[in-house]
Amino acid sequence: MENVFAETAQINAVSSDSESFERPTRKAFVFITTEPDSCKTAFEDLKQLDCVSEVYLSHGVYDIVAKVTGESLEHLRESALRKIKSIDSIKSVLTLTVI
Repeated sequence: MENVFAETAQINAVSSDSESFERPTRKAFVFITTEPDSCKTAFEDLKQLDCVSEVYLSHGVYDIVAKVTGESLEHLRESALRKIKSIDSIKSVLTLTVI
């Protein structure tokens, strides 16, 4: 089984009074079913998306599991999931948001 881990850089910023803080990120796991014989294509396409921090091929009900990150739940819904669903070889997705 092939797997890929793309390390996510943490974004640090400095406020005007020089206190350091981290920008909060939201995470979700996306369970993906692909079109027949398109699993590797979808896998490669997912690796190219900025919002995907980890992606794994899997055996069972789902063909791929991806971890996505975004600035907010709204960003995850509007940007990340829209990008994932637009990949032609992806048949369906089930999203679990981490709280």
